[in-house]
Amino acid sequence: MRFPLACLILVTALPAFAQGTQSHWYLDVHRFTPSLTGYFNGTSNGEPMDVDLQGDLNLQKSSTKIGFGAAYEGTRFGLEISRDEQDYAGMARIHRNITINGQQFNANAVVTSSFKATNNNLNWTIRALKWSQFWIGLDLGARATQVQLDASAVEPFTGVNATADYKTTMPIPQIGPAVGFTGLNGRVVGRASYHVLEYKGCTYGHTGIDLRVFPISWLGVMAFYDNEHFRVPQGSVNSNLDALLDRNGMGFGVVARF
Repeated sequence: MRFPLACLILVTALPAFAQGTQSHWYLDVHRFTPSLTGYFNGTSNGEPMDVDLQGDLNLQKSSTKIGFGAAYEGTRFGLEISRDEQDYAGMARIHRNITINGQQFNANAVVTSSFKATNNNLNWTIRALKWSQFWIGLDLGARATQVQLDASAVEPFTGVNATADYKTTMPIPQIGPAVGFTGLNGRVVGRASYHVLEYKGCTYGHTGIDLRVFPISWLGVMAFYDNEHFRVPQGSVNSNLDALLDRNGMGFGVVARF
């Protein structure tokens, strides 16, 4: 946490260097379809878990609901909220015994599975240093990721149908440096950020790059890149669970500016 603390000290010490620019509201709709890898191994909520999302279930992108975002970009700070959902589906003959929330699936069973991720984001950006077309600041926010894993299979030898589901919510602070720019008389707007967190052995990193182009002063298109890595080793915040989730991909959308 030393690096975010240093950023916060910098932000509070340098407000006199800020320069004013025009404020705007943004509303957008977008689609984001990241790849997904990860695993759960250990015990969660008292139930055994031992499954690899790719190696065992072969989860692939299935469908993506339309996401939305709203943001205010002011002279000294910015505020943004957003939400998006992704669905993944898989069907695979497993080559080892796996366990999902206490339910065991035996080797050679054909497992049909689905995974849903819902992300709710709130971010406040303090712009510490500003120039006419460029700024440097600090993001202070939170991200709540809800995941739901469902699986079913018919056991190859007994013919018994087995089903399992697993749900969890991961609230994660979003703290880290951010930069942004405006070019071509406001027709191009971009920002990049890196959020990092280390706590009791857990590591989290989140990189975001966002570019918006406005052929019309009030209406534009957006493209963004998002990479997220979440690692919870056994013996950290959950003493009995070893978990990893990685998401990586690009998104596109339409944005209105007021």
